Amino acid sequence: MIAPVEKHRPGPASRQAARMGGHIPSFDTRRLQIRAPRIYDFASYAEIFCSDRAIHMGGPLTRKAAWSEFTQYVALWLLHGHGLWTIDAQTQPSAGFVLLGMEYDDPEPELGLFLTAEAEGQGYATEAAEAVRAYAFDTLKWDSVVSYVAPDNTRCSALMQRLKAFRDSTAESEIQDGTQVYRHIPLAEEVPA
Repeated sequence: MIAPVEKHRPGPASRQAARMGGHIPSFDTRRLQIRAPRIYDFASYAEIFCSDRAIHMGGPLTRKAAWSEFTQYVALWLLHGHGLWTIDAQTQPSAGFVLLGMEYDDPEPELGLFLTAEAEGQGYATEAAEAVRAYAFDTLKWDSVVSYVAPDNTRCSALMQRLKAFRDSTAESEIQDGTQVYRHIPLAEEVPA
């Protein structure tokens, strides 16, 4: 069931939301547009998080819980100046999401990626992560950012290795729940052994 809160409501409020969304940075990569999330993107977010695709991310969630998470990530833009972006592929709008996010218990911001089943396996995650990571380092002037990965999420671990992120045993020991912490640093810096 689609709740009333998920539906576009035309009028001055929706125009105001569009103006605010216009202030969120967007990026064009070779095959993707990474842009501010819009209300209609929630359908793809729910498709991901209310299914077994979310098994490594605390899911599957109820649609109500997915809405709560979606709106929290979007709200980070107002609170911290970073948050959730929607990934549009050339032939697939709302192909997934990339974020510089922070959940309540996270010790530091996270670079996270969530793709629809149709978008997976095409290199979109790498392309989106590289663009957003560059934004974190070049625009936000961060020294590093982490990605939290469930130990049995081998596809995500392989992605982190392609991105040249490294396991941070100190960060892993601080959270002590078995989560793998991959640290991204500007590529000009030397990766610890």
